[in-house]
Amino acid sequence: MHVVDSKGRVIVPSKIRDRFDGVLIVTVSLDKGYLNVYTKSQFDKILEQFSELQTSEVEARLFRRQIIGEAVECELDGQGRISIPNHLWERVFVSKGEEICFIDVYSSVEICSKEFYEKEQSEADSLSELDLSAYGIRGL
Repeated sequence: MHVVDSKGRVIVPSKIRDRFDGVLIVTVSLDKGYLNVYTKSQFDKILEQFSELQTSEVEARLFRRQIIGEAVECELDGQGRISIPNHLWERVFVSKGEEICFIDVYSSVEICSKEFYEKEQSEADSLSELDLSAYGIRGL
């Protein structure tokens, strides 16, 4: 686990740092309680998709505001830390001095408070009870 310091900085795990070429794009997630972290090229692809959405649609404008408007570019410092602005920490209910989790979900990385993550894990159904057949994933 990692702790948010008094300036909103947090050390990024080395296995995650290596994927990001020194720059991480951090924004809100579609899921409450999480931030998403993308590489610059991943986020550029997301921007391209958003540019194709009709601005006359309320949901499209909301998505743009929430995902693009909240996004920040965070550069890794010499100690492997990123500084995430307070407004993003507040979106995921994280205070300075609090422990957080980095969750590597392959196509992106999620950040949430340790407390939130542990609560979600304790309330989650067993994976064996879920019907994953619609996703075509085999070998689990």
